[in-house]
Amino acid sequence: MSKTKEYIEALVFAFGDGITIEELSKRIKVDPLLIRKAVRELNKSYADRKSAFSISEEGTMLRMKLRHDLIPLIEENLKTDMKKGVLMTLSVIASRGKIMQSDLVKQRGSVSYQHVKELVSRGLVTAYMDGNKKALKLSPSFFDYFDINNKEFNEVKKEVKNSVEEEMVHHEEYSPK
Repeated sequence: MSKTKEYIEALVFAFGDGITIEELSKRIKVDPLLIRKAVRELNKSYADRKSAFSISEEGTMLRMKLRHDLIPLIEENLKTDMKKGVLMTLSVIASRGKIMQSDLVKQRGSVSYQHVKELVSRGLVTAYMDGNKKALKLSPSFFDYFDINNKEFNEVKKEVKNSVEEEMVHHEEYSPK
């Protein structure tokens, strides 16, 4: 079981977005029930030695996670090196999922052309032709960079949207007299 745990640990770590138990089973040729047992033993071992990591099971996916109580200690080091304007442009693309570059320019201004260049060169955004117009969407690297999977991202996006809508309902309009 020791080698099995090593393989599981290595593969879960290597697949940052997660790996299914079935995929692990195929790769290391071990029954899924034994994989679940090995994951429980690994997590017990992590807890016993107060490791910074654990393996979480999210649906059918296994992911290596940082202990929640350690996140505040490293938040400062996790901040991105992108400038605020580039992040704002990225947030517009992320909030829309897919956006035509012309619509982005209308919303963010001509500086967004430079921002898009940087985001594409970083691999966070994909630019492609949609008919005769350039369209933009998040690339798979976006999810790796921000260490979030697509499902978590959509849940956060939904929460933010609901929060903004709720704030708009409770916010009184300013009207000059």
